[in-house]
Amino acid sequence: MAPSIRQRHQSRLESMREERSYYEANWRDYDKYIAPGRLRLNGQRRKGERNMQDILDETALLAKRTFQSGMHSGLTSPARPWMKLRTMDPDMKEFGPVKNYLYHCEQIIQHVMRGSNVYNALHSAYGDLGLFGQSCMLIVGDGPGLRAIPMMTGQYWIAQNDKGRVDTLYRQIKMTVEQVVGKFVAKANGDMDWSRASNTIKALWDQGKYDSWIDICHAVEPRKNRDQSKKTKAHKPFASNYWEDGQSGDVMLSEDGFDFNRILAPRYEADGEDVYGSGHPGEVSLPAVKQLQSEQRMKGQGIDKIVRPPMQGPSSLRAQGVSTLPGKINYIDDPSGRAGLRPVMEVNLRLGELAADIQDIQHRIDKIWYADLFFAITQMQGVQPRNVLELTQRKEEQLLQLGPVVERQIHEQTNPLVEIVFKTCEEAGLLPEPPTELVERGEELEIENISLLAQAQRAVATGSIERLVGFAGQILSVKPDVADKLDLDQAIDEYADAIGSPSTLIKSDDDVKAMRDEREQQMQAQQQASMASQMMPAVKDGAQAAHLMSQTKAADGGENLLAQLGLS
Repeated sequence: MAPSIRQRHQSRLESMREERSYYEANWRDYDKYIAPGRLRLNGQRRKGERNMQDILDETALLAKRTFQSGMHSGLTSPARPWMKLRTMDPDMKEFGPVKNYLYHCEQIIQHVMRGSNVYNALHSAYGDLGLFGQSCMLIVGDGPGLRAIPMMTGQYWIAQNDKGRVDTLYRQIKMTVEQVVGKFVAKANGDMDWSRASNTIKALWDQGKYDSWIDICHAVEPRKNRDQSKKTKAHKPFASNYWEDGQSGDVMLSEDGFDFNRILAPRYEADGEDVYGSGHPGEVSLPAVKQLQSEQRMKGQGIDKIVRPPMQGPSSLRAQGVSTLPGKINYIDDPSGRAGLRPVMEVNLRLGELAADIQDIQHRIDKIWYADLFFAITQMQGVQPRNVLELTQRKEEQLLQLGPVVERQIHEQTNPLVEIVFKTCEEAGLLPEPPTELVERGEELEIENISLLAQAQRAVATGSIERLVGFAGQILSVKPDVADKLDLDQAIDEYADAIGSPSTLIKSDDDVKAMRDEREQQMQAQQQASMASQMMPAVKDGAQAAHLMSQTKAADGGENLLAQLGLS
C-alpha cells in the first residue's frame, strides 16, 4: 500500500532533520556568543528577554548589526532603485515602447514591495545570513499584494535541486488554537469544518483555550505526482501542505500549492553539494569572539582585585567587625605592632597590554564582519579624500572585497525575489500589456541589480569609459577626425547601465534618430533659404534684363533681342 501524503512528508522530514543536525552545535555557539535569541531549535519559543549572560563584550553583536544594515542598504534599499528589467537583445531594449514597458513594470514591482513587509523580512534575513550562513523566507500572494513569511534559523529544513536552487522547505512552527481554527477550520461563510483538525484542537476550542500553542508542520516542495489537467490547489506544481505535528493518522490540515517556486533561501557560501551555508562571519569570527569574552572577563577580574583586593587580618576582627570604607578607622590591638589589615596579595596587573590585545581582537572581529568596509567613510584613516570622486572610488575599492558574497546574494535572493514579485503582479493583472514586438519575438526578460554594492563591482567599467573618453578628448585638438573612431552614443548607454541610471533619462535609439533626422531637415531648409536669399539680387537683375530685351527690337527690325538669342 502506497504511503499517504502525510507519511511521505514525515519520512522526508526525518531525513532532513538528520542532515541538518551536523550544523546545530555550531549554531548554538553563534547564538550564545554573538546574537542571542535568533535560534529556534526543536520548535522552542523564546519567552522573555534574550539571554545575554555569556556576552561581556558586544563588539560582535554590533558588527553583526552593521553587516546586516550595510547589506540591506547596499543591496535592497527601499529608499533607492536597486533593480532593472532588460531584454536579452541589446537592440530591443533601446526600442521606445519596450523601454517604456520595462520602466512601468519596474515602478509597479517596487511599489508593491514597498507596500508589503518584504523589506522588513530582508533586513532580518541579512542578519541571519552573516550569523548562521543562510536565511529563509517564503513570499506569498496576499490579495493584490505580497506577504513575506520570514523564518528563524532552527525552524526550517531545506533541500536543493540538481541545479543548486533551494526548492524544498520544511518548517515547524507554533500556532495558537485561534490561529489554527481561523486558517484551516473556519470557512468563508462562517461554518466550521472540523474534519481536518484533531480532537485536541477541537477540545481546546470548546474549552475556550484559544491561546494554547499547537505544533504545526508545513512542507513546500515540487509536487511529484499531480494531475496537470486539474487546476485545483492540490494539483499545482509546488505543494504547500500543513499538518498537525505529533498526531496519529493521515489527516492533513490543508493541501494547497503554488504555481512556481516561492522560496528564498540564499547561502553565504555553499561548499560543494552542501545545502546549508558556510564561511560566514559568524563561523569565522567565533574563535575571536570567545577569546574576547575571556579576556574581558580577566580584565574585569583584574580591575576588581585592584579596587577590592582580598584582605587578611587577625582573627579577633571576626567578632568586632571591620570597615573598609574610606575615612573609617579600625582600632586593632596587635602585639607585633604591624597594621591590622593588609592585602593578601599585591595586585599589579598590566592592564595596558591586556587592553591593547582586546582592541586588536575587536578590530579583527570588525574586519571579519566587514564593519570597517561599511564604515569606510566615517572611519577612513590616513589622508582624507580631496574630493567626492576620490572618496567614492576609495570606498568602491574596499567594497569590491564583498564581490563574491554580493554575486551569490544577487543569484540566490534578489533576482529570484524580483521573479516572484513579477509573476505575482502579472497574475493579479497589475502589469501593463507588453509591446507586440516583445511578444512576437518571445523575448525573455533579464533582471539587473543596480544597487550600491552591485555598482561597486562595475566601477572598473565606468573608470575605463571615463579614461577612454578623456584620452580621446586630449587628442581631438591634434587630430579632430579621431572623433569618428569613438561611438559616443554607445559610450553613454554603457555608462548609464554601469551606474544604474533610470532608463527614462536615456532616449531610445529610435527617438535619437528621429530627432537627428528632424534637425538635419531643419538645417537643410535653413541652408536652402540662405542660398536663396543670396541669389535673389542676381535673379532680380536677370529678370529686369530679360524684360528689357523682350521689349527691344533687333537691329534688322525682326524679333526682339531675347527671341533672337533663343531665350524666349
